[in-house]
Amino acid sequence: MTGPLKSWLDVALSDLAPAARDRMTAEYHAHVQDATHSGLTEPEAVATLGDPTQVNRALRRTYAYATEKLAAQYRTPSRRLWRVLLLLYVGYTSLMILNNLEDRADLLRHLPGPLTGLTLLLALMALMKLHPTSYTWTLGARVLVLPLMTGQWITALITPGRDTLDLSFLIVLPFALVGMVWNAHCTARRVHRTLKLDGQA
Repeated sequence: MTGPLKSWLDVALSDLAPAARDRMTAEYHAHVQDATHSGLTEPEAVATLGDPTQVNRALRRTYAYATEKLAAQYRTPSRRLWRVLLLLYVGYTSLMILNNLEDRADLLRHLPGPLTGLTLLLALMALMKLHPTSYTWTLGARVLVLPLMTGQWITALITPGRDTLDLSFLIVLPFALVGMVWNAHCTARRVHRTLKLDGQA
């Protein structure tokens, strides 16, 4: 591979996963070859590819980087972590029940939050078990705290005597949760595309 194209690729494909880098290298090389056969010089053909920095930004939005690390981290995350989290959440829900057994009204106010969080956690675990793809593993790993935060939000919502801090929490947290889920979704799609290129998805 000659100078102008190699220099362009070094910038455009930096920090991409090896599988994505190999695929893009072949595609851009073929494009430049076609352009030079049509009468363009190689620098002119490379110029038609666009700004390498912008291309790199676009490719990194599509494909994750460090494939091997991502494969180990997201493709088969530790089931032990999920079991520990489930036990902790069951313990937290049980503690809420024990602490409010004497007052039925307090029990009814404090129980929906932990039960909702526990239900969300079980649903997330079921999704990952029924559809064990790189997308669901990544999504699950990145929204691990979502059930706990949702449970806390519901508890704060239905508990009386809210101060300014509680009101801020009630208003801000739903937006934070939506942002967290959207970011997890985008990351999961990038990981899935990358590992699929590498034959690991």
